[in-house]
Amino acid sequence: MMQFEKCLSQLEKFNRSFSRNLEWIGVIGIILMFLVNFIDVIGAKLFLWPVPGAVEVISFSQVLAIAPAVAFTLLLGRHIRVEFIIMRLPTRIRESICGFSSLLSLITFVLILWQSFVYGQSLQRAGEIGSTSRIPFYPFAYIIAFCCIPVCLAFLVEVLKSFSEVAKHGSR
Repeated sequence: MMQFEKCLSQLEKFNRSFSRNLEWIGVIGIILMFLVNFIDVIGAKLFLWPVPGAVEVISFSQVLAIAPAVAFTLLLGRHIRVEFIIMRLPTRIRESICGFSSLLSLITFVLILWQSFVYGQSLQRAGEIGSTSRIPFYPFAYIIAFCCIPVCLAFLVEVLKSFSEVAKHGSR
């Protein structure tokens, strides 16, 4: 059992580091949105020359800003959870509910990962690009799929911890 907990701890540490590094991509996305929007507004108002494809670039930047931040936000506990009833239940029931909830979340994000990857492949095969910016769509679908990996790892750790607690507490 001690080896299992050590492996979970190492997986959690790796995932936290991985998620923290992905978060920097999110920061770049936010900065890019700000800069493109700023340059577009200044160019349109002062020089009557807006940035071509600014709306598309800002839309793509939103993917860069949001997708990488999901995992680290989850690890920091910033997502909404309704715990006020569950916290009053016995440990075994509480951990079973948390484990089941995390398992459903894991399944959901595995499906999102898979479908984002499949969607990226279809966009790549079709050669879809932005109409004005000429930026290809498929890398952003792949980014969403890639950013689901640490989310899946986080939920996997939660599932394993919860079911480990259930097994540890027996019938209490």
